[in-house]
Amino acid sequence: MRLVRYMLVPWTAVAVYAFFSFFLGHNGLYARKHFEAERFKLLENQKSLENIKKDFFKIRSSLTYDKDTLSVYMRQLGYGRAEEQFIRIKGLNVAAGAELPAGKVLYAEDPEFISDTVIKIISVFFGLAVLIFFIIKDMILSE
Repeated sequence: MRLVRYMLVPWTAVAVYAFFSFFLGHNGLYARKHFEAERFKLLENQKSLENIKKDFFKIRSSLTYDKDTLSVYMRQLGYGRAEEQFIRIKGLNVAAGAELPAGKVLYAEDPEFISDTVIKIISVFFGLAVLIFFIIKDMILSE
């Protein structure tokens, strides 16, 4: 019976290691929840970038095919007067004063987790605590 109790010591260490690894390890539930939140942020950022792209193509299309929009845009940038007319020249870049949102930079955050080494140390200490408990219990019962 004594041997069975002492065989419980390594199994306690293994159980503690498995518990902490499952919940707080680098692939644990806590880290996965963090990764899921990061994935949601990335998807939201991707949706906003797609909306910006749609708006940009609408603006580009209207500047390419509508002369009135082109003249209003050029006057907003400070080119020409009210009585002047503009012609469209293909192949030029966007004007320097034009402000088109390019989206925001999204930095991924590192998940918080307990390293494998720390989990191993904690499990060894739990195993030693159970071993010390059984030794003290045997010493008290033998007296």
